[in-house]
Amino acid sequence: MNRKAVEAQRFKIDEVFDPRGGWNRYKFNVDFFKKWSNEVAYVLGFLYADGDIEDADASSRTRYIAFASKDREIIEKIKAVLKSEHPIHFQPPRTSSDKYGHIYKSSGGFRLRIGSKRVFSDLIKLGLIPQKSKVIKFPFIPMEYLGHFLRGYFDGDGTFYIEQRKGINQRLIFKRACTILCSGSKVFLKDLSAVLAKALNLRSAKIYKGNREFRIVYFTKESVKIFKFMYKNSTGLLLKRKFDNFKRFFNIRPRWLDKEITENLNENAKYLAT
Repeated sequence: MNRKAVEAQRFKIDEVFDPRGGWNRYKFNVDFFKKWSNEVAYVLGFLYADGDIEDADASSRTRYIAFASKDREIIEKIKAVLKSEHPIHFQPPRTSSDKYGHIYKSSGGFRLRIGSKRVFSDLIKLGLIPQKSKVIKFPFIPMEYLGHFLRGYFDGDGTFYIEQRKGINQRLIFKRACTILCSGSKVFLKDLSAVLAKALNLRSAKIYKGNREFRIVYFTKESVKIFKFMYKNSTGLLLKRKFDNFKRFFNIRPRWLDKEITENLNENAKYLAT
């Protein structure tokens, strides 16, 4: 029996109701992760990047899933697709350090925490594990949902920006666009790079090591392919701030626009306007 199967068996539950109560105080769709959909793939991708599942069994009455972001907007959208009545809490900035004495300060953010043994068990079966950051592996994602998973992951732990340099007369000149995907797990990024290379005909991206994470970087041509792939049929389930960065790029470099991208931008503009 492989590790994933062992974990799934370990956290298998026989009862939905916890006799000590508490976890079902707020309503939500406990069957959300039972069947693949665009929304399930997105939320799973976000969990792999900026979420967690907590095995609090030894000290609490249940197990939890948690979503975190400095953008309340995306936590609200995830809460909505989960049909959750749980409150969103603000976490103030905090300072931490690593074993080398480097000091890090978080920016603070918003958190949605849901207690459910059933959902915890479903997520174990989908490849998530507690304290996942440095050991997570890329899960099986049906190809038709891969773009939505990628968008969720990107919104949780990805960046898109435009590199510029100063030219004659100190004017800013466009250099290139950059899409960055980060993870504490080198294995996860290696597998993600291979999956994207096959699905989008991208180069096999080099993995860079930072102080606290690994990252892969894609430049202009590949970033355009990634945009098309992960924002197709997104129906507004996205982080507007990051989507707007892509919009700014296409405004600066309209030669990259084509019919598919234009339709994508217009479609998402309608959803974001509502």
